[in-house]
Amino acid sequence: MAAKLSVVVPIYNVEPYLPGLLDSLAAQELTDIQVVLVDDGSTDGSSAIAKAMVAEDRRFELISQSNQGLSAARNAGTRVATGRYLAFADADDVVPEKAYRMLVDALEQSGSDIASGDVRRLRSNEVERHGGYADLFATTRLRTHITRDDSLVADRMVWNKVFRRSFWDHHGLEFFLPQYEDAPVTIHAHILASSVDVLSDVVYLWRFRELGEPSITQRHYEPANVAARMRMVVETGDIILRLAPELHDVFAKDMLTGDVFWTVEAGKMNGASDLADSSDLLHRFLGTVEPAVLRQMPAPYLRRVRLFAAGRIDELRAEFAKMPE
Repeated sequence: MAAKLSVVVPIYNVEPYLPGLLDSLAAQELTDIQVVLVDDGSTDGSSAIAKAMVAEDRRFELISQSNQGLSAARNAGTRVATGRYLAFADADDVVPEKAYRMLVDALEQSGSDIASGDVRRLRSNEVERHGGYADLFATTRLRTHITRDDSLVADRMVWNKVFRRSFWDHHGLEFFLPQYEDAPVTIHAHILASSVDVLSDVVYLWRFRELGEPSITQRHYEPANVAARMRMVVETGDIILRLAPELHDVFAKDMLTGDVFWTVEAGKMNGASDLADSSDLLHRFLGTVEPAVLRQMPAPYLRRVRLFAAGRIDELRAEFAKMPE
């Protein structure tokens, strides 16, 4: 008999953190779960840790593949998952024991397609409130929707959610970006959903890595990472323009004050040739942003954004040099 919930966990070189995530899944109050571990070609001890958990707990299963990236690993795990509901967890994070019970209970009560909950940042053994989510998850709202509550434009991560599997399959949802893969899929799902449940309860602890390799989101200024971030912005914006254009101003403002800001900051330590792809992508994104949204940005900052988008990185650096320390 299929489990009520399947949780897909991609694994790649997370030996210091994987036991914490697996223990948190084994301790879930919702016990009727299937945990699909996908070893994406790990070269450390992650595979051995996963195998030990599979031997210990029959709810866990492991599939292995050569390294293909997070999106491919999640898609592979989803194909194996059999639960009526579907969730994704990253191997270096922690899921509070009540999380999946609360999310699934909400879906069974409401009939919604997605349930989403609050997030905390995990540093060492300290748990911090994530400022970006404070207002979004301040109150519980059942059967809402992104077109009625545009604060959900900021709810772009996949791991604080449970999806109704029939909804996921009906719309053919899958991950397709090699990095920053959550946002296009999650925003697409938000728009397609009949309704969404938003819980004020904390359902996910998102780790700031202090051991091993830094996570993708910690490598802000590496040229490949900058381009990947901007590709996410463009792809997500294109989905919104196609399916819910009334949300694009909210999305554009959020990007200009967040991901685009970090993109432009990368001009401080990288050359024009290294940032050529990122400049082209930012230029493409700016072409979709309404002038009224751009006018809300401080003029000096908007000038820097436009210099980056034009590939004029030397001039951008000169602008940075004029700024007070």
